[in-house]
Amino acid sequence: MGLTQKEKNARKRKRMIETSRQYTTGSFSRKFVAPIFQRAIRAEAAALPAGLTPAIVNGELKQIYRYSGQCCCITCGKIGLWNSGLGGFHTGHFLSSRCNSILFEEENVAPQCCHCNMFDNGAPQEYRLWMELTRGKEVVERLKKLKKAVISFSREELVDMRIGYANRLKAAEEKMKTW
Repeated sequence: MGLTQKEKNARKRKRMIETSRQYTTGSFSRKFVAPIFQRAIRAEAAALPAGLTPAIVNGELKQIYRYSGQCCCITCGKIGLWNSGLGGFHTGHFLSSRCNSILFEEENVAPQCCHCNMFDNGAPQEYRLWMELTRGKEVVERLKKLKKAVISFSREELVDMRIGYANRLKAAEEKMKTW
């Protein structure tokens, strides 16, 4: 008789915790949790039905049409595949920091093209405008305060976060297949 799915998941989690012991929690977070978090955010944005997405284009908020499976850069309006690699789409952070308090804060991230995220240093003016117009000034202020907070995660919490983001990524990919 084989293992139940619950038992398999428990074993997998235990192995991940053992693997995490080879790293500091900060290294594990950045090497194993952050990348899957960022992929999940982009996939969930791309898994939405085709339609209009708000983006800043030439300093103004515009509605850009995108198909399912695509992301829209919130700071320039460029459209591309969500999983287009290093030169394609990224998950840009409104407040850039490696502080745990905002690293995995979902309201602090959104899809950005490589050009805006890397070569325009995150296009901070456009990102701020997008944040204020789409998520509200209250969210911007909350994130600014949260950035100053000190939060630490245990290995178990990081492993659980990684498992959760991996499940979200898989669900978003499955959803895109149905469109």
